[in-house]
Amino acid sequence: MFSLFSRKKNILQTGLLEGMADVHCHLLPGVDDGVQTEEEAMAAFRALSDMGVASFYLTPHVMEDLPMNNRSFLSERFAMLQEMLPPGIQVKLAAEYMLDAGFASHQKDGYLTMGDERLVLVETSYLSAPPELDGMLYDLTVSGYTPLIAHPERYIYMEHEKYVSLKERGYKFQLNILSLAGFYGKQALDKSRYLLKNGLYDFAGSDFHNLGKYRRGLEHLSLSDSEQEALRILLKNNDVIFFHK
Repeated sequence: MFSLFSRKKNILQTGLLEGMADVHCHLLPGVDDGVQTEEEAMAAFRALSDMGVASFYLTPHVMEDLPMNNRSFLSERFAMLQEMLPPGIQVKLAAEYMLDAGFASHQKDGYLTMGDERLVLVETSYLSAPPELDGMLYDLTVSGYTPLIAHPERYIYMEHEKYVSLKERGYKFQLNILSLAGFYGKQALDKSRYLLKNGLYDFAGSDFHNLGKYRRGLEHLSLSDSEQEALRILLKNNDVIFFHK
């Protein structure tokens, strides 16, 4: 057993973060529970760039609890951020949509999407699914979008059958990489390992909110050879939707 653990390597020593395009982060300042100030955002971008991550889809929360966060407002804040970015940083604007009662109202302005597949990053409550979950996801697809389900490993109510059902419908899954460090608890850790091993993820993101917490999470993230290879595939998929390779 010891030899199995000894073969694991910390993610910061694997080179996986070098050139990573992050598809889930909360780096647009002052709009949600992510970074709060422009100074905090710039410090985070510089620190992440030092780790090798210099391309980002910014994905602020869009939900009923944040009524200001519509496409127009977020686009204005994004334009302001672009004017102050450190050299070498590339950013694009998307969003993380809560599947709540207000979700469908954002379609009239057009969802903030990723890639050529018009991926819409969506989330639900961690404890229970919205009663209309399947219908909301289906409505997205018939409107020409592809649902990208954020951090499925974190949803307590999701089990194997639901994961398989969602994948069979063509929906995509995004791993929070810190789930593999146990950052969100043992259940999310176990589920993330299961989903990664079985090839059910499509993309990987940081879900960055706070630099200190993210650094500590990375320090505790050690990966086996097979986990490194699986994660490398997901990060290549990130490149496809960010750079349209």
